[in-house]
Amino acid sequence: MKITDVRWTPAFIPIEAPLRYAFGSHPGFSRFIIEVDTDEGITGLGECYGGASRAGQLADMKPLLIGADPMNLERIRWRVAAPSSLKLFGNVLGFAGVEFAILDIQGKALNKPVCDLLGGRIRDEVPFSAYLFYRYANNAGKGEVSNTEQMVGFAKDLVKQYGFKTLKYKNGVLPPDEEVETFIALREAFPKHRIRLDPNAAWTVTTAVHVARRLHDYDMEYLEDPVWGMRAMQRVNTKVPWVTLASNMSVFAFEDLAPTVMAEVLDVVLLDPHWYGGIQRAKLAGQVCEAMGVDAGMHSGAEFGISQAAMLHLAASLSNMTLAPDSHYHHLTDDLIEGGKLQYKNGAMAVPTGPGLGVSLDYDKLARYHELSKHQEMGSWTDDPRRPGSITTQPKW
Repeated sequence: MKITDVRWTPAFIPIEAPLRYAFGSHPGFSRFIIEVDTDEGITGLGECYGGASRAGQLADMKPLLIGADPMNLERIRWRVAAPSSLKLFGNVLGFAGVEFAILDIQGKALNKPVCDLLGGRIRDEVPFSAYLFYRYANNAGKGEVSNTEQMVGFAKDLVKQYGFKTLKYKNGVLPPDEEVETFIALREAFPKHRIRLDPNAAWTVTTAVHVARRLHDYDMEYLEDPVWGMRAMQRVNTKVPWVTLASNMSVFAFEDLAPTVMAEVLDVVLLDPHWYGGIQRAKLAGQVCEAMGVDAGMHSGAEFGISQAAMLHLAASLSNMTLAPDSHYHHLTDDLIEGGKLQYKNGAMAVPTGPGLGVSLDYDKLARYHELSKHQEMGSWTDDPRRPGSITTQPKW
């Protein structure tokens, strides 16, 4: 079998209401949908982040992929995305989407789901966290979340609708003491739920320690990336050792794993099949974490259904995936896979059982959301109107 063509289509799917982050605001989700054709009539599906730089990566990869055997993924990786290429040129995100498609081809050729190619599934469903954001109202004037009362109400609605058992509360938008009070209100409203915090490295070490001390008695599941950089994370871990620290920003690549463990930087590595260069590589990173006694969770980057399926297959095969993965998925108003959005049941999603990734494209919806992408900035944040100049990596507090 040989690869005969590689195609990618920009798509933009609206969300229920614009999300607010430490770095800005997000009006919707932009991705590239990747299709890899073979001479045996099998087409594999992939997905990656949008943006002009990603399009350039895919264009550079295409001539190196044509004629390659999709059953020989390791040879393809070293030809297209060797570790030096990933480190020097940053093409890991583009290659990850291609890798999804190649594994999809392999699974379809062998009539096996992707998780079986990773060693088999150890769970048939994967619980996810309710991702709680401050939000602006949508065009219909609905969906705003800007204070404690609205955040608690938003969480109650999500738990009632989807059955989530874990809440992830996105921080770094309001002053930290206000967000602490909201966490306490969430804990009072959900005494048995797991609740985690993530300010996207918007705090200084002093602020992170202050927040951790204020929340000492409120059973925080973990504190994700309160500060930027391994050294700052290590200082937080030393000053408030009772807090479970997690990261997908300061620690997000293979080279980071050993220093993380040796320097006592954190407790939980949040894997991502995009950021680690594919599903197989993220599985390997999870096994490295297992060998070194570090727990594994999973980061979310605003996935459509193809990437959501990739996350499900990865989580199904990881024995140390003890923490509910994050997912933006419930914020989407639609999806471009056949059958519509993947469904939650009791806060979890079933792992697809069909061959490959187990999902297929709805080409009418792909055309619709490709048309929308022409009117959107691909792969970029927008400034938060209430916080001008918010797009920055510098700590805010």
